[in-house]
Amino acid sequence: MPTVFVTGANRGLGYEHVKQYAEKGWKVIACARNPEQAKELKELQKEHGADFIIEQLEVVDHNRIEELAEKYSDEAIDILINNAGTTGPMGVPGAMGYQKIDSMDYQIWRDILEVNLLSPFKIATAFHNHVARSDKKILIMMSSDLGSVEQNNFGGFYSYRASKSALNIISKGMSVDWNDVTVIALAPGWCKTYLGGDEAEIEPAESVEQQQEMFEGIAAKDSGKFLDRFGKEVAW
Repeated sequence: MPTVFVTGANRGLGYEHVKQYAEKGWKVIACARNPEQAKELKELQKEHGADFIIEQLEVVDHNRIEELAEKYSDEAIDILINNAGTTGPMGVPGAMGYQKIDSMDYQIWRDILEVNLLSPFKIATAFHNHVARSDKKILIMMSSDLGSVEQNNFGGFYSYRASKSALNIISKGMSVDWNDVTVIALAPGWCKTYLGGDEAEIEPAESVEQQQEMFEGIAAKDSGKFLDRFGKEVAW
């Protein structure tokens, strides 16, 4: 039975990943900031039993990350999905207001970098050995098309864009430093989640279904790439 570890599993893409992997018979470790409030996760746990584990994790809490890494020190994690992310206190479109060139909230920018950049780096390094000892050895860093420099043709959204571009560069660096795991920066598409907003183009379930299908075709030679949900390379 393969194992998947997902951060930010209580909603959006994270929730769809744990739901769909559980339905496929995988062992799931679903991390959420406030598990007691994650009703949907608890329902999945009731449905799937002992192979569906819910862990409390606020991703900016590095001590907790280390505790979980120690707790699962003997676990082989086939796919780790560094999914937890933020656009600040608001999703789209509201989040765009405090990330403009002439109306920047610097504290929110710091918070976004902490969640979207420092935390996935910490989680990846803490759980590297867990992924490396597995069969699939896949580390997914959930990025965004907004992290593409080449695709930035309308400006704005500085804080979020910067965090995802930086996530791309650390993903590439990990692929150089680690030859025992496959590291992918992933652009899931503009999804109808809390972060993406109601005007988004893609349902989370559809994106995740396509992502998981793509994961099955990932090979070691793909490590360090920036891919969309179909496995096509995204321009840096």
